[in-house]
Amino acid sequence: MPIDLDENEFSVRTANQGDVSVLVEFIGELAEHEGRPELATISPDTLKSLLFGDRALATAYIGYVGTSVAAYAIVAERFSSFRGTRYFYIEDMLVRPKFRGGGTGKKLLAFLAGETIAKRFDRLEWSALDNNDVALGFYDHLGAGRETGVTHFSLRGEALGKLMDTLDD
Repeated sequence: MPIDLDENEFSVRTANQGDVSVLVEFIGELAEHEGRPELATISPDTLKSLLFGDRALATAYIGYVGTSVAAYAIVAERFSSFRGTRYFYIEDMLVRPKFRGGGTGKKLLAFLAGETIAKRFDRLEWSALDNNDVALGFYDHLGAGRETGVTHFSLRGEALGKLMDTLDD
């Protein structure tokens, strides 16, 4: 049975360096939830260097229901060359199972929407796996628009090296 936010206070705070271990734990939980646990290979030191200090690339937030750690999100600032605007991209977001269905995810997204507006950013974006029907339904219910006609690509490992090697051709 989901924990109802009507009976529990929800709060969010910006993560700090002392939260790295809980963030690594959340990342593992997200990878497991997506059926891709082998992809969660980040070390605490690497995550610390990506989120904190002069060269931080993203900001992490931790959501609480009462005093329980219930959710997290990692967001990065991006820009649109077409629009000439900045926006937030949600790299990761997860609500722990016992807190799903009670409003925790909606509250976390509402908090991120507030951060987006406070920074005068254009929008808040994220992606979801095609087969995550629960998440897709949730986002549809919130009124989030789906971008169609776009397929995301990535090069890594051997394919990345092969492409680089074509510079010599």
